[in-house]
Amino acid sequence: MSEIRFSVLMPTYNQCAFIRRAILSLMQQTYDKWELIIINDGCTDETEEFIADYLADERITYIKNEENTGLGHALNQGLDAARYDYIAYLPSDDFYFPEHLAHLTQRLENQDVILAFSGIQFEMNDTIQYRNETQHEVICPNSCLQLVQVAHKKIQDIFWTERSEFLTEDLFLMFWHKLVDKGYFLPTNTISAFWTTHPTQRHRLISEKYGGGLNIYRSYYKPRIPLRLRVSKKKYIDESQLYKNYRKSFPAKKKALKILLVGELAYNPERIYALEEAGCQLYGLWMPRPIYSFATVGPLPFGNVKDVSYDNWKEEIEKISPDLIYGLLNSAAVPFVYETVNYFKTIPFIWHFKEGPSACLKIGCWDKLISLYHHASGRIYLNETTHDWYAQFLPPAKTPTFILDGDLPKVEYFSSKFSPKLSELQGGIHTVVTGRLIGITDEGIRHLAENDIHVHLYTENYYEGNGREDLLKVAPNHFHIHGHVSADKWTEELSQYDAGWLHGHRSTNNGNLMMATWDDLNLPARISTYAAAGIPILIPNNSKHIVASNRLIEELGIGILYDNIDDVVCQLKAEIVERGSMNKMIKYRYRFCFDYHVSELLNFFRKVIIYAKNQL
Repeated sequence: MSEIRFSVLMPTYNQCAFIRRAILSLMQQTYDKWELIIINDGCTDETEEFIADYLADERITYIKNEENTGLGHALNQGLDAARYDYIAYLPSDDFYFPEHLAHLTQRLENQDVILAFSGIQFEMNDTIQYRNETQHEVICPNSCLQLVQVAHKKIQDIFWTERSEFLTEDLFLMFWHKLVDKGYFLPTNTISAFWTTHPTQRHRLISEKYGGGLNIYRSYYKPRIPLRLRVSKKKYIDESQLYKNYRKSFPAKKKALKILLVGELAYNPERIYALEEAGCQLYGLWMPRPIYSFATVGPLPFGNVKDVSYDNWKEEIEKISPDLIYGLLNSAAVPFVYETVNYFKTIPFIWHFKEGPSACLKIGCWDKLISLYHHASGRIYLNETTHDWYAQFLPPAKTPTFILDGDLPKVEYFSSKFSPKLSELQGGIHTVVTGRLIGITDEGIRHLAENDIHVHLYTENYYEGNGREDLLKVAPNHFHIHGHVSADKWTEELSQYDAGWLHGHRSTNNGNLMMATWDDLNLPARISTYAAAGIPILIPNNSKHIVASNRLIEELGIGILYDNIDDVVCQLKAEIVERGSMNKMIKYRYRFCFDYHVSELLNFFRKVIIYAKNQL
């Protein structure tokens, strides 16, 4: 067997604070048969300055991408440039122990071995931070083989899955599985690599179970293409398919409004495309990094919103000279919107806030939230209940106001593709939960099953944390778990059910608005999902309390307000005979899409502009 030589691939994106340590760890290897290929994947930090002296080493090849292209593409660039027959990986934030390549070499000398991997350390304990587990001799629990611990034979025509194909945190799906039938995977059983734990690790930016998600990933890497993201085995998001009808450009109308969106767009963000359809010109100044995965930021994979660079936002906004600033939508955006509108005090500002005042209290921006409402030229409230609730804190004013849910979806998702009811095809009664299962106990599930009532769960959050597979034992024939259903399939998929569960919230405010919680004030996003499917809503009866969702559902007659599980059973049996609530939901369903409100919303915008000018 010929001598093993490694092509060590180092993809890097904005990790200049780590990269010198990584290179130094390679220089210190006891096994010195290697070359290093650094792939600068669109870094915007000082990476080149930090590595300039190393690049003089003839063993180092340097590749630079002008924009970030994604891990898969960067690694494939490295594979194309590799001169040697064995590939090792050294991400710029990680490092090798001195014997790392030597241990891998010992395993790879076996001709039947295609891939070797070391043990891994991922924490260093100190008096400030301590954890019981800091290393593993094989693979970290609930993880996959990490780049830093792996070396393998180079196989012609086998490449990493790229971002343009699909996005995942799972490196096994991206590459390792392609080598399974080529030979053995053999551990060194020695810890010789360090996997650095920090907030911008790629898997933490992608995976919802670590607090990441599609929008967290997008805000960091700034890809300019629609993404296909495998969140979990139950959830796959395909923006190419979902937003395929939202890319057309529209000529701006005469006297078209120039609207600067500031903050983030949260759920159903493509709704703002309806403003383009109405002839508006849209610009986006997005919060630098969302805290929550549902906080949608640009570059947007739909529409034609022109992004404003955060590095030069003041000058760019002055050049744009927007007609108004439309600030939105949730608690994490409050400080950012506050900073922006306090600089541009002469531009009319509309504040549209949804979720939630309690979160603002916890993160310390309550004062900024109230200030935004107080100084806004126009205020948009989630519903009449929240309008009344904020009146506790705000002085009297003639500021124009508007009522509009911030998460309403586009009208195209309200299709006419209704499916036959499962209750008519299979018997029984079939109900659905989209999102988290809130307020329904195990005993409640069991009691529903005893009355031949099924519960179908479509979990929208990370499956492993919210899949509720435990309930399969409680009601094995009546509790069902389904994968994520995208918005363009809401009507077709969910209309087969007889009713949809809203949060099982039991209020305690006793009619005192001062005691109202966010659950009392909120209109959960799944209301629009059920409306698109034309199915009535199941919600606890809070008639003695002030609860916005109860008020809405009771006023329109689009749901069932129940006192207990026995009451649910009784009312559901009546509902599938009469279909009274379902017929009301179908009658009013378009009120729950954004397009229904656009004309009135734009009239409100113009009213605010006139009001603001009169205040100057």
